[in-house]
Parts: sequence; C-alpha cells; structure tokens
Amino acid sequence: MTRPSLANRLFALTARQIIGGIALLNGIVVFGAAITGNLPTWPPGQKDIHIADQTGTPIFTIAGRDEISSGGPITIWNDISISNSIVTAWIVIAVLVVFAIVTTARLGEHPGRLQGFFELIVQGLADFMSEAGGPRVVRYLPLFGSLFLFALASNWLSIVPLVGQIELLHSPTADYHTNLAMALTGFVWYQAAGIRQNGAGYFTRWFNFTGFREGVLVGAVMILVGIIELFSELFRILTLTLRLWGNIWGGEIVLAVVAALLLIPSLSLPFIGLELFIGFIQAFVFAFLVLLYIILALESHGGEEHAAHPEVSHPVQLEAAHAA
Repeated sequence: MTRPSLANRLFALTARQIIGGIALLNGIVVFGAAITGNLPTWPPGQKDIHIADQTGTPIFTIAGRDEISSGGPITIWNDISISNSIVTAWIVIAVLVVFAIVTTARLGEHPGRLQGFFELIVQGLADFMSEAGGPRVVRYLPLFGSLFLFALASNWLSIVPLVGQIELLHSPTADYHTNLAMALTGFVWYQAAGIRQNGAGYFTRWFNFTGFREGVLVGAVMILVGIIELFSELFRILTLTLRLWGNIWGGEIVLAVVAALLLIPSLSLPFIGLELFIGFIQAFVFAFLVLLYIILALESHGGEEHAAHPEVSHPVQLEAAHAA
C-alpha cells in the first residue's frame, strides 16, 4: 500500500487544522521576536519603516571618487563601482542559467513531467507571439522569454527576506539603472529588426522627404511628423524604464509599511500575494511591449511599400500592379 504524497496530505487538511497551524506559526514568530528584542514598536515611527533605496548602493569602487554630486532630485555618482543591485542581478542570472541547464540536461523524444511542462510553456509563448504578430516574430522568442524571466525573477525578489533589507542585496528591477539597460536592449533589438526587414526604407518613418513632391507645405508637415515620431520612439525607452521601476520600488515601500504596521506576520500575506501578481504582470507587460515594438518595426512604412508587390519585377507586371 502506497503512502499518500505530501501534497495529498496537505490538501487533506481541514480548515480548522490549517487555521490552527497558521496561528501556531504566528505565535512562534511573535514570541521569538519578543524574546530577542526585535518586536516592532507600536505605533511605528519613521525610523521603524525601512524605505528601499531608489537605486543600488555602491559596495565596491573600481575607480573615481566616493563623493556624490547633487543634481536636484537626481544623484550623480562620480565613480565606477559595483552596486548591490548588480550583485543581485548576477545572482538572478546565475540561477536562471543553472535552471536552464538542469531542465535541458535530459531532453528526449518521450518527455518527462519537467520537460513536458516547459515544452507546454514554450509552445504557449510561441503561439501567443504568432497570434500577436504572425509566424515571423516567433524567431524573437529567446529575447521575449529572456526579458520576461529575468524581470519576473527580479520582481519577485522584492518579497524575499533580507532583499532590500541588507546592504548587499537589492532587487535589480527596483533600481532604474537595470530597467534602463533592459529597455535599451529591447530598443536595439527592435530597431535592428526593422532595419533587417525594411532596409534603408525603414528610416523614412522619421526622415521622409517624398512629401516635397506634392508641395512645400506637405513636405514640411511630413518632416514635422517624422520628428515627432522620432521623439516618440526615444520616449519609449523612458516609459519602459519608469513603468517597471515605479511598480516594483513602490511595492517594496508598501510591504515595508505593512510589515511595520502589522505585528502578526500572516496579515501581510494578501499584500505579498498582490506583489507576486503585480510582479508577474509587470514582467509580462515589459516583454510584451518590446514584442509589440518589434511588430511595429517590421510593419513600418518602408516595409509595407516593399512587401506590397513582392513578385512584381517585369515592367508589364509592374504596370498591371499599379493599375490594380
């Protein structure tokens, strides 16, 4: 007779047993904090609420000065250093790499549970990308998946104990420098995709002088529209950076305030669940927006003109095509 698994035994617990177990764990935590002198004061003061830093803190200086220059709300560091958010980002990358190696170590034609689970996820992402932009955008699945997984792991670090609480560990996406690097990576990728697809015609979305054929006014308007489009393209970098950073950094502040106000640890579980959900949504939104920008780059004006008549090369065919 086989013994039931741990998962089955947990699901077999009654509501009274679950509530009793949670109450016992809370009592142990509160009692431990009381006897060690770590019980938070009530009502909490400003010094009792740990506010996460807006950026990473340098922990190893390579070159430059340690002094900082104040630029209003922006702090400028005058050195080249390794910050705690970089160290934590390295940890996230190492975990993802090891995870990828372990999950792909025993691939076979007859997949096991782990391989089947991840094949299902990859196939789902590929189907989603194909529906969003057609089969041609599936080639960017490694970029989409890497951005999503890195952002997701970094976002969920904000609820891990000690991350953001000690100087050595800082959630990477709670530092806008990390998000800026991810946004620049996406920016370079979708610009390269647009140039590869449309050639030199891709740049006509910003610098289009063909309107002067219809008059000076039309040409001037098209140049102005191109400049606005160029600034809008560059503004995407800022929106990608600030959207992700603001949500994760704000979530860390919310958790810090809740932890100071609620003496019973379990009362903060709904807020932790909310942060898990927000972290997932923000990681997916970031990766999806990069995918959307790739689709828009592939379907730019220059590419549409090129793809309108892909098989027309003979003069008779060209005349028939224009007549159509």
